[in-house]
Parts: sequence; C-alpha cells; structure tokens
Amino acid sequence: MIFSFKREVAFAVTGAGLILGLAGCLHSKPLPSTPVPAAPQVATPAPPPPATNTLPVVPPRPRPAADASDNMAVNILAWDAVAKNYLAGAGETNASFIFNLTNVSPEPVIIYDTSTTCECTIAQLPARPWTLAPGAGGQIHASLDLRNRTAGVTNYVVVFTSKGNRLLTVAASLPKP
Repeated sequence: MIFSFKREVAFAVTGAGLILGLAGCLHSKPLPSTPVPAAPQVATPAPPPPATNTLPVVPPRPRPAADASDNMAVNILAWDAVAKNYLAGAGETNASFIFNLTNVSPEPVIIYDTSTTCECTIAQLPARPWTLAPGAGGQIHASLDLRNRTAGVTNYVVVFTSKGNRLLTVAASLPKP
C-alpha cells in the first residue's frame, strides 16, 4: 500500500504492535480491525471582543499619483519656491498660494495641466495648454480649503509639462482652537 503524506505522521505503540496513524493524509484509511486512537479534543477559547478605538482615525498624508514623479531638470523652469507655507488666522477658510516661474531653457515649454492630491486643493493655470517662450514667466495659483480642519494640512500640486513634471508643495498651519 502506498501512502501520500500531506502534513505529518504520528506513531503510536500499543500492546498489539506498532500502529501507523496518519493525520492529515489525503488517501489514508485506518487499518482494518485496528482502532486508531482519536486525537484529544482541545477546547478553543472564544475570540476576544473587537477592540474599540476611542482615538480619532487620522488619514495618511496624500501622495501624488504614480505618474507624477518630480523629474524635471533644474535648467528648464526656474521657480521662486517649490514649497510654500501659509499661517492661517482664526476663522480663515482658504489659504492662497502663488508660484512664480520662468522658462530658463532655450526652447519653449508647454505646461499641459496640473493635478492635486486632494479635492480641497485647487491649482489654476492661465491657459491649458500654456506655452512659455524662452525667458517668459508667469504664475500658477493654488488654494487650500481650510474648512472643517483642526490641524495643519499639506498637499501637493503636480505640474505636467513638455519637459517633465514638477512637484509643488502647499501647506497651511491652523491656529489652535
């Protein structure tokens, strides 16, 4: 007889001789007229009640889309800053940001669009697509909706261009309630 073992083989010695007990085998059958000792039954404890979390759940900081890598060379567009911070006053509902940029490359740069990491962040271009000739400059306006916020907020604006992408950061600090 050929046995196929799946998990383990247990050996038991009785007064009648060696009995082969197979646990978890696919094709095993007990030997005729030889009882196979049953495994002892172990009571499993009841699972603990689900934990209740009394702390508020803080969502992770949003990240830009996978195709939004910051891969623009430094000699294409010159920015006044790629990260801007805003200190909100009590009762303010909006944080505004202006990013100044200049085409420092010898070729025109086309800015196709922007994307943000949260619906509460908006970025505006003068036109879509927006072509900047060499030496030309302009502004990208961004805003953060601060309503229903109790702490600081950081989001990202991705600028998609013909020469690569630029990742801009907008952050606002809110006063303690």
